[in-house]
Amino acid sequence: MSYISDNGIKAVCFDIDGTLYPKSQTNWILFKTSLFHLPFALKYLKMRSRMRTEDGYSDFPLSSAEEFKKREYKIMYPNGYRDFEWFKEKERRVFHSKWEKDFMSVRMFDGMSDFLSDLSQVVPIALLSDFPIGCKLKALKIEGIADYVVSSEDIGRLKPSKLPFRLLYEHFNLSPGQVLYVGDSERKDVLGARNAGMKSLLITRNKKRALTSKADIVVSSYDEMRKMLL
Repeated sequence: MSYISDNGIKAVCFDIDGTLYPKSQTNWILFKTSLFHLPFALKYLKMRSRMRTEDGYSDFPLSSAEEFKKREYKIMYPNGYRDFEWFKEKERRVFHSKWEKDFMSVRMFDGMSDFLSDLSQVVPIALLSDFPIGCKLKALKIEGIADYVVSSEDIGRLKPSKLPFRLLYEHFNLSPGQVLYVGDSERKDVLGARNAGMKSLLITRNKKRALTSKADIVVSSYDEMRKMLL
């Protein structure tokens, strides 16, 4: 028997960045895109960190991507030093347009594609990212494998806010405890899912993190994850 069948899991949701492919690839892309716009990039990262801190694990109503951008802008430029349209264009040029090209180079962890394909035959799958999805699924060659794909930016709140997780189990019309969330971050993924009432799986090779994690399952490899879930 598997964890899924033993615990009545009806859907499995995955973090994308750092879970389906190495976090080092994300960090390298962020470094490259930030290098020639360092003051803006550092301010941008500080802004997103502040948003996570302000929201914590609280729940919020669904909002639009445009409202999310306005909140970003107001945190970065509270005195209106730059106008909103300038900010959106700057964000697009510095990050989003370059990510569309650079993320085509990302490569999934070995065996992950086959695992997702096999898992999708057992339960529905959802994918969640705190960044725009863009071309990532095409680059990873998993277009169409998930029943639901969502970016936190499109719904107005970043993890570990409860909203992204709530939308996952609501999409499948399931109770939170029937959904397993898989990720590589204790705070954003494990504690975010736990706060929403979902089950959680942490993948990490860090032994200290593994011993102190609040996750329902902790694995150190995708082979181990496959054995646990299938």
